[in-house]
Amino acid sequence: MTDYQIFSDGACDIGKELEKELNISLIPFYISLDHEKYFKEIEEISLDKYYKFMIEQNGYPKTSLPSVQDFIDAFRPALQEGKDIICTTVTPSLSSSIQSATTAKMMLEEEFPNAKIYVVNSWNITGSLALILVEMARMKRAGKTIDEVLEYVEQAKIDARIHFMVGALNHLEVGGRIGKLAALSGSILKIKPLIILKGGEINVGGAVRSRKKGLAKLVEISKEHFKATGENPKDYLAQIGTTNDWEEVPEFEAELKKVFPEMEFISPFQIGATVASHTGPGTIGFCFAKKYQAYHL
Repeated sequence: MTDYQIFSDGACDIGKELEKELNISLIPFYISLDHEKYFKEIEEISLDKYYKFMIEQNGYPKTSLPSVQDFIDAFRPALQEGKDIICTTVTPSLSSSIQSATTAKMMLEEEFPNAKIYVVNSWNITGSLALILVEMARMKRAGKTIDEVLEYVEQAKIDARIHFMVGALNHLEVGGRIGKLAALSGSILKIKPLIILKGGEINVGGAVRSRKKGLAKLVEISKEHFKATGENPKDYLAQIGTTNDWEEVPEFEAELKKVFPEMEFISPFQIGATVASHTGPGTIGFCFAKKYQAYHL
């Protein structure tokens, strides 16, 4: 079996520690605080600096996707070592990263005609994409082929979900994700939007007046999801993600574990700049993806 390397764009928010542990290679997005100079997320600008600017200075950072050359520079060393490549990208409804990766793939296929280079639209982002990557790495360690991993991603992306609450609507409005009228109404009513990412698209999950009610509603939405689909929570891997409200995480996670006692949770994570630049501070969510064994792979 030909060896292969797992890649993803940086919008998966998998973190440096897990990236190293699982031997996953990330191609980061770029962040700009002044809308002129851009820096690679985490590698050239820390999330601490990013959130300090967003929260303390009430700033609106901008992000930019990895370039074609970024993907080429990341892929080529693995190909030179004789490895095949599988790379997941964030859902195209939120970024055009897949276009850069696909162009890089086509250019490198001319240079390495015998190599397999798979670029996969994951339909996901941040924590749910990270969980898919965890399972991909587990499959590789279990001796699964790159084609088996590809088959897993194509199935898992359908079942993976993020149920999350946004602190306010202003960042969504500035980022062009909702209309101005909706943003104005939200600021007046001080609502907390609940959002569901499924099938690669953003869906409205409701709205509440307080964060406590919002977290409780996210638990209820998640419970209803498994009831409606008939899926077994035992088959899923899960984690909590937050931008900056770490004090809410333990209780939120504890409530979810009460509802899903057999579900496997990994450590909570901090949502990265690519997502937070649109959702703003105060975002927290529940991410889950199906384990590869549940697909009998």
